[in-house]
Amino acid sequence: MQISDTGKLTMREPTTVQVTETSTTGAVPRPTEPPRFRPRERFLRVSSFFLSVVIHIYIWDIFLARFPLIRWYVQRTMLRRWVNIARRFRLMAVELGGMQIKLGQFLSSRADIIPDVVRRELTGLQDEVPPAPAGHVLEVILEELGAPPSEVFRSFETNCVAAASLGQVHFAVLHDGREVAVKVQRPWIDKIIEVDLSAVTWVVRLIKNYPPIRRRADLEALLAEFARVLVQELDYVQEARSAATFRQNFASHPGIYIPEPIFELTTRRVLVMERISGIKITDLHTLDQLGVSRLELAARLNNCYLKQFFIDGFFHADPHPGNLFVRVETELAPAPPPPRAPVVASLNGRHDLTTVEAQLPIDVAPEDVPVGTPFTLIFVDFGMVGRLPPHTMEVMRNGVLGLATNDADRLLECLEQLNMILPGADRRPIKAAIETMLRYSFNRTVRELTNLDVEAIMAETKDLIYDLPFQIPQDLLYLGRALSMVAGLATEICPDINLFQELRPFARAMLEQERRNGDWLGKLQQELSELGQILLALPRQMDAYYRAANRGELQTRSDLSRLERSMRRVERATDRLMGGMLATGLFLGGVQLRARGLDREAERAWWAAAAAIVWALWPRNERL
Repeated sequence: MQISDTGKLTMREPTTVQVTETSTTGAVPRPTEPPRFRPRERFLRVSSFFLSVVIHIYIWDIFLARFPLIRWYVQRTMLRRWVNIARRFRLMAVELGGMQIKLGQFLSSRADIIPDVVRRELTGLQDEVPPAPAGHVLEVILEELGAPPSEVFRSFETNCVAAASLGQVHFAVLHDGREVAVKVQRPWIDKIIEVDLSAVTWVVRLIKNYPPIRRRADLEALLAEFARVLVQELDYVQEARSAATFRQNFASHPGIYIPEPIFELTTRRVLVMERISGIKITDLHTLDQLGVSRLELAARLNNCYLKQFFIDGFFHADPHPGNLFVRVETELAPAPPPPRAPVVASLNGRHDLTTVEAQLPIDVAPEDVPVGTPFTLIFVDFGMVGRLPPHTMEVMRNGVLGLATNDADRLLECLEQLNMILPGADRRPIKAAIETMLRYSFNRTVRELTNLDVEAIMAETKDLIYDLPFQIPQDLLYLGRALSMVAGLATEICPDINLFQELRPFARAMLEQERRNGDWLGKLQQELSELGQILLALPRQMDAYYRAANRGELQTRSDLSRLERSMRRVERATDRLMGGMLATGLFLGGVQLRARGLDREAERAWWAAAAAIVWALWPRNERL
């Protein structure tokens, strides 16, 4: 199977043709019918769909789920309802294209949280995007490269071999004999993205003031960050530069391959890259037949992203199955993994990340894993990439150490440094929840994690769930996206992978570097400087404290939220008991009235009993 730098779809059989000019002026054939683009109609369809999903969630999963009598029906029909929503979304995305395709590909890769029946509805988005007319593609090449395809290429396949959300791919051969993949933007894509973002912005403005959302996320800022990266993805010159950066970062890792961009033939709307071949990473049946170890494949994917996140600070932010392929190296014999590079002390007092990188088994099978058929993991489509500042990388490395060593305090500190905890939130229940999650999940495989006692975890963390004292920083939007997609993909490839075990070589190297190369003099100077600032400020603070005490202005603050919630629950239970007793009395009174021939009065009593039942069961907010 041939793949291109987008490779997002099942490849169609290409038809290789010699492209010739249709006239002496070098014109290219134009489509008989230009693609239709109706901005108003598109805006209404996109916005109405997302608004209907928001209304559906509120009515079914928030409002009706509060009623105990029908909660069972809500839970029983949940899967069927979401399958129908996924099917409607897929049909709309295939017809409209654009941003909806990317959203569907993201959701279809979340095997860790999205049920399989829902994911199967969305997986088709990697194979069902219709291509644009060939005439429009040839016209874009003429406009961007200044010459018809017959002058730029020795041969050019007019049939599209892969269509994606923003562009489509055609195979070609350069005059020097190199086989390339030519990625061309779809017609009207700039305006399509603009309309889609406008529709989503309208929905965001409707729901952004909902208190639970407003407290935890600035939806407009998150949408602005999403729009910035999406618009950046339309610049193919930038995508070629990103591909070149990835090639440089993984130049010393033969188990990872990045196709080479051809810069002299790349413009904002046309990208020419090396043509490669491979098997889609989720074609597990084919990979099994070829002897590729699933555990080795999942581990290589995981370790590759450890390097991107914690060493390079530059990561592929769109790792859905259409952008990852496996090339089986049948001519190479399986070889035992080479010995790990020893950890050498750094002379500059900082983590020697090159040495730490040597501890990651990116190109070899993990320890205690049978070596399968040799393979190369191929990345394509570098339009959506993310960058991490050095401070964020350092905090995340510290978080990895916390995960690998089962250290809840270290993880809590990392969450605070990443601004993921709301200001003023009580850290004690958060730490307790982290300890609970580590106790249930530490050192378990993904398959074992799917069998966790969710009810026990919910019971231990219910107070934290009521408060949800977390927020989403906008600069971590694509980091979270990539993390979740990699976790979902690794789960789909090999449910038996133990991600904690895969973290240990990296964490072990980091701990060793921290022990050997710690800048103790710098840390001592920093601690003494902070202590000096505290000592200088202490007299003023003590003076202000005593002045306030003398004036009787001292105030104390106690967190009574848990006690208040408990009191509210007791009151709610009392109300239900009273309502039930009142309804029972009215019902029995109605029976007595009916027995005495007072039908009208009996009917009124029964209506009153029904009202009492509704009042007793009506959901009330238990939070103050």
